[in-house]
Amino acid sequence: MILQYGQEGFKEEWLELIKNDPVHPNISINKRVSGDRTIFVYLHEGVPQFMVCVRIGNRLPRNMMEVLNDDGYKSKFDITYAIFYSIFRLPEATLKGAGTKAIKDLIEHCRALGIKNFFTLSPIPSMREHIKRRPSESAVRKYLESWEGAVAKFHLSNGAKIHSINFDADYSEQRLNESWGIMVNYDYNTK
Repeated sequence: MILQYGQEGFKEEWLELIKNDPVHPNISINKRVSGDRTIFVYLHEGVPQFMVCVRIGNRLPRNMMEVLNDDGYKSKFDITYAIFYSIFRLPEATLKGAGTKAIKDLIEHCRALGIKNFFTLSPIPSMREHIKRRPSESAVRKYLESWEGAVAKFHLSNGAKIHSINFDADYSEQRLNESWGIMVNYDYNTK
């Protein structure tokens, strides 16, 4: 079962689970639930398993600045993109395969809201361990297509495709140290 922040049944104390986010630990709770952003929690037997931070809007963000800024859409007909920018397992998680179930349930939930396009903006956390100099786009793609790293493996094994490689996508110290600030849009629009 997937619940969205503000939806009946979503417990306010679940917002504290954001402190477990290894992807973007420095984004405040307020920023994650304001403007075009929201949070979903995937539950199994009432226990939070996975948290997904999502930006909903009318375009595909290719960097974190665009994720953290709003589109300013005017109606529900402008809401055409769901961007999963942080997906992480929670400490009390017990269900094997909960991440896969969370993504599938979230896409179905968003489809019911009229959203048609599903992408991530994902880090490449271990790339600098394998590639020693700032790579070309083709080298990044080759690295990802080899299913190196937990993030690429997670998305590709869940049916996503590499949509775009985005240079200078995140200037945070964490991202610069991991991947020269390079991030990936994975495409979940396959059915």
